[in-house]
Amino acid sequence: MAEIGKDFPQTREARRAKLQEIKDSGKIISTVKVPGRGVQNVYRIPLQYLSYNPYNTRFLAQARTLEKKLGRQLRDDDPEDVKKIEEFIWEEKEAKNNSTIDSLIKEGQLIPGVVTIEGVILSGNRRFRLLNEISRNKSKYESNRTNLDGLDYFEAAILDEELDQKGIIRYESFYQYGAEDKADYDPIQKYIAADTQKKLGFTTKEIADNFSNLTGGNPKEVEKWLEVYGLMEEYLDYVGEEGIFTALEGKEEAFLRLRLDYNSLKNGRGSSAATWAYDENDLADLKCRFFDYIRKDQPTHDFRIFKKAFRDEKDWHSFNNSVEQQLESVDSFQDYRDDFEDLTESELSKRRNRDYKDKNAAVLNDIYGALNAKYVNQELQETPLNISNQILQKVKKLSDELEHHEEYPEELVDNVRQIQQEIGRIKQRID
Repeated sequence: MAEIGKDFPQTREARRAKLQEIKDSGKIISTVKVPGRGVQNVYRIPLQYLSYNPYNTRFLAQARTLEKKLGRQLRDDDPEDVKKIEEFIWEEKEAKNNSTIDSLIKEGQLIPGVVTIEGVILSGNRRFRLLNEISRNKSKYESNRTNLDGLDYFEAAILDEELDQKGIIRYESFYQYGAEDKADYDPIQKYIAADTQKKLGFTTKEIADNFSNLTGGNPKEVEKWLEVYGLMEEYLDYVGEEGIFTALEGKEEAFLRLRLDYNSLKNGRGSSAATWAYDENDLADLKCRFFDYIRKDQPTHDFRIFKKAFRDEKDWHSFNNSVEQQLESVDSFQDYRDDFEDLTESELSKRRNRDYKDKNAAVLNDIYGALNAKYVNQELQETPLNISNQILQKVKKLSDELEHHEEYPEELVDNVRQIQQEIGRIKQRID
């Protein structure tokens, strides 16, 4: 039995010696195909001679948030770190844990895992967690019809070579996102994983291959992820929670929308209908207003009017200034740490975000509602007849103005020709 703080986790040296002994014994129970390593033998390994992969993409947000507090990376041979990793894995799919435990008891381990020679699990961290749950609580799960002795072992292929952090991450990310069902994972994790791999020296193509089930091997998809991750980091810095990645849960779609709108306006693709010359500072304000409403969990489809407002200088300045003037701040994250010492980083973030919404949700809803009502009213008024009346008035005004000029700019002439062409098309349609 792998009991934390007693015989588990063991040092990498102790695990390596035991796994080498198991390989040398020649007690092979089956084989499994391992990508890049061909067909590998599968062995039965006592649970206490293995440990979790602290770089597992299932819980990167939780791990990075804890690492922010600890000021270091998690270790697979530290009992307190392993205890936290077990919590992350258990909570990640808590609703399915009991059904998977039942399956393990009735059918055994149907799919072999993959581990390094030092006992770090590359594939099968969740199964390993649930086997430990069974092994530590046999009286709870055992019955007259079941024998749990075989579940004190983890069945896995043992890779010969020692893998560094980069090698472990390459294998693990493929198994988590390349070979398994992508719907099983929190979407925020892949953005953190892409950034982690980029900083370790992976190219965007290599990252795309590591996440082949999500990217199809296309590095442009990874480039998008890295852009979104950059916005997420900016958001965490803006709200005063740098490194608290659990604060991003459930917000992926809002950041995707921000990326599209921001890039469109920055690159000029969204400026054709703009009536003013906005600059980088104005675009920075746009990000901030997105962040304010992302923080209050505004539904993603509501962000559609932000870009519309930004195209009109008066509308945008009115909206932007209203939010800036009426938004109330909350205490710093450190203040919350000092006041609630027993809470985790994630719990502190949730409490702080609730306080932010208590202070600001109503006023932000009012400001947004006023802007939205204006656009809804405009759309109701923009019937073909109303539009034609407005055009007629403008054309008459243009005609009056031209009487005072003898020469006309070439751009004006081109505009009049285009107007004439559009009117011709409309006339053909209604004749």
